[in-house]
Amino acid sequence: MAFEHHEFELLTVLVAEAIGEPGHRRFRLIAGTEGDLVSLWMEKEQLRALGLAVEQLIEQLGTAGYPVDDLQPDPAPLNGDVPPTAPEYVVSKMAIGYDDERHQLAIFAHDIEQDDDDAPVFAGRATLPAAMALAEEIARVVAAGRPRCPRCGAPIGPEGHVCPHNNGHLPWSPE
Repeated sequence: MAFEHHEFELLTVLVAEAIGEPGHRRFRLIAGTEGDLVSLWMEKEQLRALGLAVEQLIEQLGTAGYPVDDLQPDPAPLNGDVPPTAPEYVVSKMAIGYDDERHQLAIFAHDIEQDDDDAPVFAGRATLPAAMALAEEIARVVAAGRPRCPRCGAPIGPEGHVCPHNNGHLPWSPE
């Protein structure tokens, strides 16, 4: 299957989003420029990992002496809705890196139906302030779902949760 490849020199839109009710949400990263957007659908844990990876990369840059301490998050918002014609991909793997020449975060994503050797369907660069804002937004989006069991980490639904640490005997509820 041939894939269209989307490469952006500078992402002016970089937004994380959850759609649906907790427990039944779908997650995506909307990225691109006004008028040229791509939806990257992924699992909640993939989105969480992306946010953590961005935070860690910025922290590592600070440790290495890059001037990141004075940076403030500067979102790259979506103005309006994603057009129904915008390309959509289901992400299998993502990678991030730092473009030292441009002082920007680089993001790459492969579609689930691509071969591992294929070029990513999505490649884009974002300013570090936009990346910081994305990491904060991802943390909010992921945290807005069902609470997690403090003992086993599994999601707790409205009906409660039977924690394996209780040998399946005592239901646990967040209240």
